[in-house]
Amino acid sequence: MRLGRQGAWRAGFFAALAVFYGILFLLVCRTGFYDIAGAHNDRVFSADDVYFVTSFFSQTMDTSARIIKHPLLILFGCAFTRMEHLILGTISMEHHYMLIVMMQIGVGWLCVVVLNRILEEQYKLDTRHALLLCAIFGLSFSTLFYIYVGESYIYSALILLLTFYFARRQNLPVTVILGVLAAGVTITNAALWAVIVVCSGAALRRKLTTLLLGGGAFCSIVALTPMRTFFFTKLIPGALGSANSFSDHFSPLGVVRRVFFAFFGSTGFYLDTMDQSAFGDFVGDALAFLPSASLPIIAAGLVWVGLLAWAVLRHFRSPLLYAPLAVLGCNLFLHGALQYGLKEAFLYSLHHLPAQVCIAALPMTPEADPRERRTAAWILGVYGVCLVVLNLPGYYALAQYLSK
Repeated sequence: MRLGRQGAWRAGFFAALAVFYGILFLLVCRTGFYDIAGAHNDRVFSADDVYFVTSFFSQTMDTSARIIKHPLLILFGCAFTRMEHLILGTISMEHHYMLIVMMQIGVGWLCVVVLNRILEEQYKLDTRHALLLCAIFGLSFSTLFYIYVGESYIYSALILLLTFYFARRQNLPVTVILGVLAAGVTITNAALWAVIVVCSGAALRRKLTTLLLGGGAFCSIVALTPMRTFFFTKLIPGALGSANSFSDHFSPLGVVRRVFFAFFGSTGFYLDTMDQSAFGDFVGDALAFLPSASLPIIAAGLVWVGLLAWAVLRHFRSPLLYAPLAVLGCNLFLHGALQYGLKEAFLYSLHHLPAQVCIAALPMTPEADPRERRTAAWILGVYGVCLVVLNLPGYYALAQYLSK
């Protein structure tokens, strides 16, 4: 009987989430956001959605330097668009964008499904607690934003979540395939895939085998594509050039402030904004986050940080901690310590939000005492309510901006 109730809770939750995502899609469509005639990149929070929709998802394969960062995603986008044209014929760019977003809605929904599987099967969470964390992930601002805006990040989130799951199960073939996909969607995510493999508990020989097979398979597949010469000759110079172009030089206090708001604020909440891009372009015709927010949002962010710190300190011996903590640590090192892309670090939210949610699950595992589980559940419940209530003014402001 209990299993039946748990199944009903899951079915109801995922059905409601699908309906919510569908309704939100219809609302975004009404704003005219997907009509990108005359639109430019960086119009909302540094997203390159215009380029993504018109060049990644194009019948003609993109030949720009972005091949270095997203080799297999560009290949997929070209194949998707050619199939779209074969089935539907010539359609408007607005409808083309909508089709891409419909696919991203499915990817985002699958992210939550996989997260629930991880939490219930591997973290042994009660169904209600697992769904609470799934709701937090599924309703976080960064998740919603990158479902409805054309970009690579929702695909990365799904691949990383699947890697958490299958690497811990020591499923070598699937983990190798996920390594190929991780690097193919965003090349830097190869490092995140690798640290998950290393920190997921298999024997050393198996870890090395997985890493070698994943890297070798990726290189072999790229070598079979038309972009092979450009990719292999430009990879290192392009990576160095990108590091020089997008690395910031904030003071230590400035770094701490921006890291807090980028990693633990804008992941969940709509922060204060300025009407220009993160680099000061398109004044009056763009939105970017400031490293500031209302006091309730700051308080909610601090509570989330406190919960993560509590989880790490209380469960530092748990093997379930190592992979998500390593992913979060790699992102903090790259975007915090090295300051790569720190000015627009909201872009990378979905590279570490799944890891944060997994860390936050630790106080509700069976290894935690009942009092700890109850306290964590209450904290997460209040935090989830804050995600909905405190974001309403920001969502209204965003809708007004998109509709103008």
